[in-house]
Amino acid sequence: MHGALVNTLQRLCVPPESIVDFGEKASARHLRYMDLLPGERSSVVAEPLPEGAVEVSGKAAVYVVRRELLAGPIEGQKLAQLMRTVACRADAAYLAVINAGSTTIYRVGFYAEGAMPTVESTVEMSDPNGLRGLLNDAAGGDEQDVDRLWLDDLLFKLLTRSADALRKACSQTELSDEEVLSLIGRALFTRFLADRDIVRSSDLDAIVRGAVRPDQLFENPQALVRTFEWLDQVFNGDLLELRSKDYEGLMHALGTAGSKVCDILSNVMVGSYDGQLSLDWGGLRFQHIPVDVLSQVYEHFAHRYMPAKAKKTSIHYTPRAIAELVVDGVFGATAQEKRHEVTVLDPAVGAGVFLVLSFRRLVAETWMHTGSRPKRGTIRAILTKQLCGLDINPISIKVAALSLYLAALELDPEPQPLSDLRFERLFDKTLRCVDEKYLNGAKDAELGSLSMQLRSMGPYDIVLANPPWTRLPGRLKKDLDRTAYAADEKAPQGAKSLVPNQWPDLAFMWRSTQWCKPGGVIGLLVHARLLFSSETAQARRHWFSMTRVTGILNGMHVRQEPKIWPSNSQPFCALVSINLPSKPADSFYFLSPRREPALGRRREIRLDPKAAIPVPMELAVHDPHAFKSLSRGSALDLELIGRIHRVPRIPMKEYLDELHLGLRQGFIPGEQELQYAAHLRGQYVLEAADKPTLVVNTRQLSKIESRHPELKFQWPRDPDIYRGPLLLFREAPKQQTVHRGAIYCDSDVVFSRSFYGMTIPSNRAFEADYLYVLSYADLLAYWTLMTSSKFGVERDIYNQVDFLNFPVVPRTELTAAQESLISKMAADLKSGKPSWSSLNKLVAEIYELSSFDEELIADALEFENPYPASKARALALIDEADPRIHAFARSIASIISELEDVEVHGIPCAVTPDGDRVWQFVRLTAGAQAALDREQVHALLQHAPDTLMSSEIRLQLGPRDWLIGRLRQGRYWSRSQARLLALDLIHQGLFSSEH
Repeated sequence: MHGALVNTLQRLCVPPESIVDFGEKASARHLRYMDLLPGERSSVVAEPLPEGAVEVSGKAAVYVVRRELLAGPIEGQKLAQLMRTVACRADAAYLAVINAGSTTIYRVGFYAEGAMPTVESTVEMSDPNGLRGLLNDAAGGDEQDVDRLWLDDLLFKLLTRSADALRKACSQTELSDEEVLSLIGRALFTRFLADRDIVRSSDLDAIVRGAVRPDQLFENPQALVRTFEWLDQVFNGDLLELRSKDYEGLMHALGTAGSKVCDILSNVMVGSYDGQLSLDWGGLRFQHIPVDVLSQVYEHFAHRYMPAKAKKTSIHYTPRAIAELVVDGVFGATAQEKRHEVTVLDPAVGAGVFLVLSFRRLVAETWMHTGSRPKRGTIRAILTKQLCGLDINPISIKVAALSLYLAALELDPEPQPLSDLRFERLFDKTLRCVDEKYLNGAKDAELGSLSMQLRSMGPYDIVLANPPWTRLPGRLKKDLDRTAYAADEKAPQGAKSLVPNQWPDLAFMWRSTQWCKPGGVIGLLVHARLLFSSETAQARRHWFSMTRVTGILNGMHVRQEPKIWPSNSQPFCALVSINLPSKPADSFYFLSPRREPALGRRREIRLDPKAAIPVPMELAVHDPHAFKSLSRGSALDLELIGRIHRVPRIPMKEYLDELHLGLRQGFIPGEQELQYAAHLRGQYVLEAADKPTLVVNTRQLSKIESRHPELKFQWPRDPDIYRGPLLLFREAPKQQTVHRGAIYCDSDVVFSRSFYGMTIPSNRAFEADYLYVLSYADLLAYWTLMTSSKFGVERDIYNQVDFLNFPVVPRTELTAAQESLISKMAADLKSGKPSWSSLNKLVAEIYELSSFDEELIADALEFENPYPASKARALALIDEADPRIHAFARSIASIISELEDVEVHGIPCAVTPDGDRVWQFVRLTAGAQAALDREQVHALLQHAPDTLMSSEIRLQLGPRDWLIGRLRQGRYWSRSQARLLALDLIHQGLFSSEH
C-alpha cells in the first residue's frame, strides 16, 4: 500500500492495527486475502485490485484504493470491474476510493451489467470522525439495495436455478436429489479449479482431448465422463459420489437427457474470462470467492433443496460470520505457543464451515510460529492429522469433503502441477459419516455422533460445533441422559435430567467435555434456552461449574435479522469454555449485541467492547435471572431485580397458595382429541379478539356456541374455573398500560387460553384488588421483561409462571394507608378512571423503590421491550437540540459531583461546526471549561483507542476534562444510561483528584 494511503486512512480515524496493506510482504495476516495480493495468482485478464482493507473485529469492512489507480478514459469500467472483484469476496460492505481531499464511498454488491456502483457518501478529510461515522451510520433503507445483490443471494439463486433445470430434465429414478446436488457440486469444484488457475488452459487437453476452454469439460457426455474420471483419480473418489463410478453407464441411461445435463453443467463452467459483469454464472469470479462462503451457500442450498431430508437428520447451515466468531474464540482461549499444533473436532460438521475456518486458522498459526508460509506437505498434514469431522448425514459429509478439498487448494501456495495434487482419502479419517452402517447397527445408532460407541474418541485440543437444536423423540431420552456422564459415572439418585426435553444441543455439550482434553477448549453454537429457560436451570448450573466459560455472545436480539442468519429466527448463543472445573473467583464476558437494521443489512453485528459485561461465575451458577437481566438491561437492573425479590416478599404462587387461590389458563380449541363440552352452552365467552380493557361486561360478549358451534375443544377445562367474579391476567399483554394488566369480571365467563383466570371468593376481595392494582404497575411489566424465559426472548407473551414468580409484598407488611389507597385504585380501575402515575407511585412506595429505581424501570420499558414501538424508540435518532442530551450531560455531572466531592460541569458539545448525524458528544469538566479546541479533538479522534464499531468514544482533553461521544440512538441517552456512565467514569477514576 502506498505510504500516502496509509497516512490518509489514519487521518480518517482508522487505527493502524485495523489496516491491512496488500502491498506489504505477505504474512499470516494476509492469508484470507491472498487472491487480492498483486502477483499472488496469475489471471487471464488484468483486473484492478484494492490496495488494502480496513478491518473491524478481524473482518474486512472497507476495501480501499487510490483514485489515481482508476483514473483515465475507462475509469468507470475499472471501478465496475473492481466492484465485481470485491463483491465476490462477500465480506466488506464498502469500497473506498480515496482522493487528496475526500473519499468516495461505494456500496459493495453485484450490480446489473451497465449499472454503476451506488455512491453511499463522501467523507471529507476535514471530517473529524472519518470512517467511524460511515461504519456506524444508522441511516439508509432497503430501497438502496434495489439494484444490488450480495454474493450469497446471487449464488444461491444460480444454484437453485441449475438444480431445478436438472430436476426438470431428469426423473427421480434417473437422478436422485442427492445426485443432482453432487453433479452441481462437481461442476462448481471444476469451475473453482479453472478460475483459480489450478487447471490451466494447457491442462485441459490432458483431461478432455481437444478441450481449450473450461466449459468444454462438460460439453458432451463423453467429455463429462472423462472429467469425472479425472476428478476421481485426483481426489480418490471422495468428491461428491454418485450411485456408481460407471459414468458411461449413467450417461447412457439418461439418454437424450444426458445432453441437457451437460448443457446445464457447462453453463456453470462459463467464466468471466473477458471481464463480463452479468448476473449469471459468467459474472462470478471464483478466484475471489472464499471457500468458506462457497461452503456456507452450498450447505444452505442443500438444506433448502432437500427440506425433508434436512429436517430428518437435522441438516442446518451456519453463517460464516457467526462460525468465525466461535473459531476466533476457541483459538483465542488456547495458549499462543500451542495454537499451531492443536487437533480440532467438529462432531456435527455439516458442510464443514467450522473445519474450513479452523483449517485456515491452523495454516495461519503455523505461518506465525515458523515465520514462513506453509507449503503443500504441511498443509496436507494439517488436513489429515489435525482435523476431524463427524456427521450422521452422508450428504453433509460429501459437502464437507468438497469444502476441505477446495480449502486445501486455496491455501496451497503453488497448486501446480496437476500431477502432484493427488489427495489422501478423507473419508473414515478426517471425515466420518457416523450413520447406522458405520456404527454397525448399534442400539443408539440413531444418535449418530452421540452414540456410546463414539464416546471415547480423541481426546482433542478443540471441540467446536453448531449441533442440532430440534427436540428428539422421547424413545431416545435414556440414551441422551447418559451423555452427561462419563463411562464410569452414573446420575445421582433423583437428579434432574441434564438433557431436558431431549434437546440434542445440550447432549452435544456434555459429550464435548468427554471428547475434549482436560484444559482444552470447547466452542459451541447452541439455542439460547441454555441461558434463559427454567427447564435448563440444572444444566446451566452444571455447565458453569464443570467448565471455565471464557465468553458468551447472546444472539437473542439479532435472531430476527434476516441477513444475519437466514432461515433461523430462534435465539442462539455462542459460548467458549475451557474444559476444566470453574473456580468461584472466575469470571467471563457476556455480550448481547443489540438489533441494528442498518448493520443487519450489511450482515454485521456490533461487537462492542464497551457493551461486554464481566459476569462472575458464581452469579452464572446461582442467579437464575442473571442472563435475562443483563440481556435486556445492565448491572443496575440485575441489582434491582435482586432487591425486588428479597424477604419478606414471596412469589405470587406462594401468596396465592396461602390464600387457597390459583391461576388457571382458559380453554384451548385445538384440533386433536376433541372433547364435547355441552355444559358450556349458553355461557358468554371472552377471547383475545374481544380486546377487553380494565373491566369486561359479559352482556356485550357473544355466547360461546356462536363462535364454536360444535362445542368441541381439545382442553375445555374444569367449568369451575369460569365462575365469577374473576380476575383475568393476559397471556399477551401490550405495551400500552391499559392493555397490559388484568381484567375484572363480576360474573361467570368462559375465557380462552389467552387469559389466566382466578375466581375471587367473597372473603378475598381485598387480595384480589391488590393483585388487580399490581397487574397494571410498571414494576410487574419490568419484572417480567427482566426475568421471563420466553417474553422478549422467543415470544412476546407471558407464561403463567411469569405471574406466579412475581414477588408480592404480603398484606401483613402493608400499612393501613397503603391498603386504603389500594382499594381506591382498584375502584378507579373498575370505574375506568385510573391514574397510572398515582398507581406506580403507590407500588414504588410499597416496594421501597428510589427515584433512580423508578427511572431505571421506566427506561427499560421504553427502550428494551420487544414491542415494535419500543424497538423504534431505541433506534430513533436524537437531534442535537433534543432536551434529553442536555439532561444526560447534567445528570452525569450531578452524580459525579456528588460522589467525588468535586464540581463537574456537563454540556452538549459539537466537534464540527455543522454537527454530526452519527455521533453526539458531551463534555464533562471538573472546574472551569476552556474553549473547545477542534483541532485537538480531530487529532485525538485520529488516535482514539476505541474500536471503529464502539458505541462510545472517550477523549481526554486535559486533567479531569473529558469529551464523551455516543451514537445518536435513543437507547444511549436515557436517564439510567447517564447514571451507568457516571458510575463507570467514577469507577475508572477519571475525575479523582489524582487523575
